[in-house]
Amino acid sequence: MELNKRNTLILSVAQGLSITTTNINMINTGLVGTNLSANSALATLPLSIQFLTIALSLIPVSLLMGKFGRRLMFLFGAFSAFIGCLIIAFSIYDRSFLLFIIGSVLLGISQANQQFYRYAAADNVSTNLKSKAISLVLAGGLIAAFIGPEISKYSFDFFPDYIYLASYLLAALIQIINFVILIFIKIDKPPPNKNLARPLSNILVQKNLMIAILAAAVGYSLMSFIMTATPLQIVNVCKLGDEVSATVIQWHVIAMFAPSFFTGFIIMKFGNKNVMLVGVLLYVISISFTIIGQTFLNFWISLFLCGLGWNFLYVGGSDIIAKSASPEERSKVQGVTDFIIFTFVATGSFLAGALHTNIGWELMMIYTSFPIIILFISILVIKPHELSLR
Repeated sequence: MELNKRNTLILSVAQGLSITTTNINMINTGLVGTNLSANSALATLPLSIQFLTIALSLIPVSLLMGKFGRRLMFLFGAFSAFIGCLIIAFSIYDRSFLLFIIGSVLLGISQANQQFYRYAAADNVSTNLKSKAISLVLAGGLIAAFIGPEISKYSFDFFPDYIYLASYLLAALIQIINFVILIFIKIDKPPPNKNLARPLSNILVQKNLMIAILAAAVGYSLMSFIMTATPLQIVNVCKLGDEVSATVIQWHVIAMFAPSFFTGFIIMKFGNKNVMLVGVLLYVISISFTIIGQTFLNFWISLFLCGLGWNFLYVGGSDIIAKSASPEERSKVQGVTDFIIFTFVATGSFLAGALHTNIGWELMMIYTSFPIIILFISILVIKPHELSLR
């Protein structure tokens, strides 16, 4: 079956608008947390709770999509982000760390829904086109690469007494636009025939699926770990300023999503194994640049390569996940796999703040080499035909 161009376009734009809100939050959350929390080690706690909320919401959201359809849940997700941003804005006004956490929970619920945009595009298309559909939806994140950091740069001090408040008000406005766009999507509900579905345990023990989950989990959690800590290091330690931080994150997000225009084609030509191995190599180089220096150029190169590595690992893993389940199995398989992935991500974001405070930038970056080595060996030893892709 051919791509549904209408749905792919809507989902790509929705992806961009959702990631724009996420991007604004990622740039500012550690800094807001530092301002509102009594202990700087807790600066990234709201973001960690946000990622934990994503993880805990993924299975219920996936099952609800199986019952009520993806469209209704996507609309609910956009509304949750809108309310969450307003609460965070008020938390800055009220100097309330607790309200900041509550708003972050609602952002987490929203992002749990947003994780299924890529799978929705891959629904009802032939197996060889799934990687293309997934990558084109993720390419919508380029919108976020340009809009998110610019909003942060020019709005963070709009209210001098309530720094970062305006950024979250604009993030809320973006979700109103996202809600309106998602109204026009048309997605059929999955078939209800449960007799055709395999037991979940039989699906999860497939070698290809285990490697896919590991690649996506390590790639995403390391990206979150590095991206969360970078603004803290740039602004609070190196004193390079908020604009430098926003610029570095901007190019990082460009690197995350720009390759998505052709990642699907690369996977079709060279296979997931080779693409994911390149992703691992990019992470190794990225981490090296964080260790050897702390200039603007070091941060820029490191985060740019980190974004590229994330794309190859996340798209490669997502492609395998999308192909591992029949239509009857999608809701439970995609929910469980993304739950595992975002449990890793939540852990990474929480450790970022704690390790940055307690052991420092260089040592925490060195620690990232351990999961990279494990992932490299795991991908290297599996045979291409065991990924069932080529």
